Amino acid sequence: MFREFRIGNGKIIQGDCLEVLKTLSENEIVLAFTSPPYLNAINYDEHIEKINGKKERWERKDISYDEYKQFLVDRFRELLRVVRPGGFNVVNISPVLWNGERTPLPFHFVSWMEEIGWKFKEDIIWEKTVARDRRSGVLLQHPFPGYYYPSLVAEYVFVFQKPAEKNKDNIYWFRTSKEKEKNRIDLSDYQGEKSKNVWKIRPVAPQENIHPCPFPVELADRVIQLYSYKNDIVIDIFAGSGQTNLAAERARRKHIGIEIQIEYIDYAVERINAELAQQTLCQYAR
Repeated sequence: MFREFRIGNGKIIQGDCLEVLKTLSENEIVLAFTSPPYLNAINYDEHIEKINGKKERWERKDISYDEYKQFLVDRFRELLRVVRPGGFNVVNISPVLWNGERTPLPFHFVSWMEEIGWKFKEDIIWEKTVARDRRSGVLLQHPFPGYYYPSLVAEYVFVFQKPAEKNKDNIYWFRTSKEKEKNRIDLSDYQGEKSKNVWKIRPVAPQENIHPCPFPVELADRVIQLYSYKNDIVIDIFAGSGQTNLAAERARRKHIGIEIQIEYIDYAVERINAELAQQTLCQYAR
């Protein structure tokens, strides 16, 4: 049995997402949003030891590329089973710099997803508006052709969809007019950055979250608003510190997070409960 932590409209389940997904019903989920573990970038076990004061620092963990590919393929194949036809799978992923070389992971990842059966829909660039300018110093020191290394200030957000019958190939086909009106999107600030496939969103600063690489809640807010309706189920199979769960709770969606590390789960539950308590206070204050 997996441990479940219920919070608001959803829950976080402790366990390997592959095994947890096998327990979920077919065609149950409308939207999946996640950021998978980075290849060789984060050693989560050692990071937890650092949080618990057992290590001063954590080191990267070497994983073979084939092993990493199979790890993701197995889990996103099982995710395809539980997402309803026409539902979406949105993935935040970026190239990985390791031993001086960049691995073009996002471009390989799209092919893996298509081979599984996901339909590619959109490519969005998440521009980190205050990301550090690290690599450009090489050209400043050596202002000659061949020394250019742009600073890494962007990640990819890929949108995939589960194939469905014609005329039923989206999440809006079965909604009533009343339900659509309840989910009307505020477009007052749409004709600008939001209408384009480059989203400028500030990344999470290290002191703002215990997780080593969380995406901002604002990114999850936007994805959930654009690709789901109120009371739909949103899932994050690599939940981490619960950014997707928090955004889904705010947006009145049902939500499921899956995470192995109990320290991240405890942190996510504490934050979401604090959010719910604040909402209750605001309601009483009105």
